[in-house]
Amino acid sequence: MNFLKEIFFGAIKAILSIFLAFIMLLIFFSVIGTLFSPNTQEEISVSENSLLHINNLNLIDDRDTKEDELNLNFDIPLPIPIVDNKQTEKISLITFENIINKAVEDENIKGIYLNVENVGISFNKAEKVRDILEEFKKKKPIYSYADLQTKGAYFISSVADFMAISPPGFISVSGFGISDFFYKNMFDELGININLFRVGEYKGAAETYVRTNFSKENEEQYLNLLEYRMSNYLNKISISRSIEKDNLFNMIENFETELANDALNNQLIDSLIYEDEMDSYLKNKVDSSYKKISLLKYRKTLKNNKYNKNKIAVLYAIGNILPGTGDDGIFSESIIKEIKKIKKNKNIKSVILYVNSGGGSAFASDLIARELELLNKEKPLIAYMSDVCASGGYYISMPADTLIASSGSIVGSIGVFGLLPELSGLLNDKLKITTDQIRTNKNIGEIDPFRPLEEDEKKLIQRGIDQIYSDFLSIVSEGRSMTVDEVDNLARGRVYYGNEGKKLNLIDIVGEFNDAINLAAKLGGIENYQIIEYPKQKTEIEKIISSIQQTKSVLDPFVKNNWIIESIVKNKFYDPFQMRMEYKID
Repeated sequence: MNFLKEIFFGAIKAILSIFLAFIMLLIFFSVIGTLFSPNTQEEISVSENSLLHINNLNLIDDRDTKEDELNLNFDIPLPIPIVDNKQTEKISLITFENIINKAVEDENIKGIYLNVENVGISFNKAEKVRDILEEFKKKKPIYSYADLQTKGAYFISSVADFMAISPPGFISVSGFGISDFFYKNMFDELGININLFRVGEYKGAAETYVRTNFSKENEEQYLNLLEYRMSNYLNKISISRSIEKDNLFNMIENFETELANDALNNQLIDSLIYEDEMDSYLKNKVDSSYKKISLLKYRKTLKNNKYNKNKIAVLYAIGNILPGTGDDGIFSESIIKEIKKIKKNKNIKSVILYVNSGGGSAFASDLIARELELLNKEKPLIAYMSDVCASGGYYISMPADTLIASSGSIVGSIGVFGLLPELSGLLNDKLKITTDQIRTNKNIGEIDPFRPLEEDEKKLIQRGIDQIYSDFLSIVSEGRSMTVDEVDNLARGRVYYGNEGKKLNLIDIVGEFNDAINLAAKLGGIENYQIIEYPKQKTEIEKIISSIQQTKSVLDPFVKNNWIIESIVKNKFYDPFQMRMEYKID
């Protein structure tokens, strides 16, 4: 048997060695090829009578992807999904706005050709894209064509001066809704009991594990968010398409908005034509020899962020808040290192904390907030809230001098919960496994997930939850110059849109990222500056090495869809105390 084992493990080692050697050879030859290849950077020239062609809005994200120090392009498919060498270029909203602003002043650009079908960005970002295009439309025309248009695509495309779809196509103009899975019945069947401890009746992030449907409080707050979104959606489409808002609502309610003929009859589009006919239309409207230039290609005509001794640092806090170190999320140890770098850099005159997070670990949130508080004692700190800045995300924003959120940002969710699974039913009843324990005291400093919680343990956990909630109220009270009772009345896990947050003093300014930059320059006492970003984005080589090291990344699709699994897999420890909003509206 030992002989067979040795043969088996020897074979596995040999296979892994060959695979790793293969990867290293790919890296080696790609590096050599890059180092010795001539610089063939393309010079972009914009032809007369050009249209800025926007055919993919899913490239809009929180930050730009940077050109790698070594641009490695592997066209060889790898045998297992450990290394993803297909990197998609992303641009931030502010870069998108800069591109559009340049195009509107460019005499060679005669308009925009929107050719989008799917829009997977958040509704908050979609609204901003639409607003940017509306400003462009004041000076130059926008044309839109697609075979099919999702709800997000139509919402943006409806700003166009001329809008067409193909005769067999359809559009989606509809209301908003959310749905979720609830696991209580499954856990009951498996013999798993989920112990939920929380402060705040609106703190619904863990309800999916302990209920079979939405609670009344959670339904109330989600419906409030959806109705606010629906109102904006109807307003903007009705104005662009010259349709009464009530009539548009009734069309949606009566399912008269999606079929191509219904869309045409109800003035949701201007024409039903095929792509070749759209091309003829543009030749007539623009020029018979019009050209299209893609958004990303035209981006290369923008001036780079020039060097300046005075810096404004943008610190990105995007994703789940987790203890320890890591890249994909807000890991406490990793981001604290970045904060300390910013603090030491004397050329950095002010800092923008860019937050797009529904929170996470209470432990990690507190450590991050403390380090940001120390940073703010030395440099002005502004928090910019992107799509969502809730719970732990809101908590880490409190040390900032000024909080800025857009009208559609989700803010608040001041609350705490704890989640502890108890598996005795699964072990004893389903798997017929029993456990036993010998201990000197009732309290041995750990909770056993394989037996029911004792009353003293439940009281201890609830006391911990109450203490963290009290600390949360205190830090918000201090940061927002409110009494603890005033904060508590707005808290208890409830979330708000940016406009509501401003009225309730949860934020200071309803604005955009440019407003944060301008304020950072003012508070830093600088007129000319360079923007530098933290954390630094990884090069292709770094991504590949990181992927090889993190062999568990094969499980990432499963991990990323469940914060509990992500916390257990990626953390040094599982933090049962969570400042988290389960953001599911987009």
